[in-house]
Amino acid sequence: MSQTASPTGGAGPDTASQNGASTTSAVRPGLADPGAWAVTAFATTSFMLGMYNAHLINAGGAAIVIPVALFFGGLIQIVVGVLEVMRGNVFGAVVFGTYGPFWVIYGVLLTLYVTQIPASALNSALALYLAMFAVITSYFVVASLRTDMVLVAIFALIFIGLVLLAIGAGAANVNITKAGGWVTLIFAVLAWYHAAGDVIGYTFGRRVLPVGSLRK
Repeated sequence: MSQTASPTGGAGPDTASQNGASTTSAVRPGLADPGAWAVTAFATTSFMLGMYNAHLINAGGAAIVIPVALFFGGLIQIVVGVLEVMRGNVFGAVVFGTYGPFWVIYGVLLTLYVTQIPASALNSALALYLAMFAVITSYFVVASLRTDMVLVAIFALIFIGLVLLAIGAGAANVNITKAGGWVTLIFAVLAWYHAAGDVIGYTFGRRVLPVGSLRK
């Protein structure tokens, strides 16, 4: 079976045709592609926060996002980033090694440091934080152009979402923040789709959910 683009920019999930192994047999030698794990963590945490930013549920429960951000969206992506270094996947290592700390910083900021920032400066501080990750995401968009179309859409929407959230925070504009929340929900669903495609593709031994490979 031909290899397909994975969310980490690697070769995609190991397929049943490789080494003549069955997906139900013993684990194959070598380090498996952990990308779908990290993308699932990223998508889940993003979707939860997007629900609150889009004002779709009561904001009183927003604190639930903090532990999820620290231990799922954050820790898991950092672990996968290290694994991608071991696999020699620069794209996956940098992406997950960036968005993992993003979520950890977010959780720590809201729990430990938010009281140390004067109320008058909080919005501009959050805007700066979000804007910096928008800058980083901009070149992830370019790098993703050699992966697949779904991944390009995800990174493009992450960039747009971060820009909207940064502007909304800096201007204290609820409507712009809501727009950023809706964009977040969209890219989270696409990220779930991509991760599901890799996991299902692994057990089925073939690509089931199309992503539109851009590899040459």
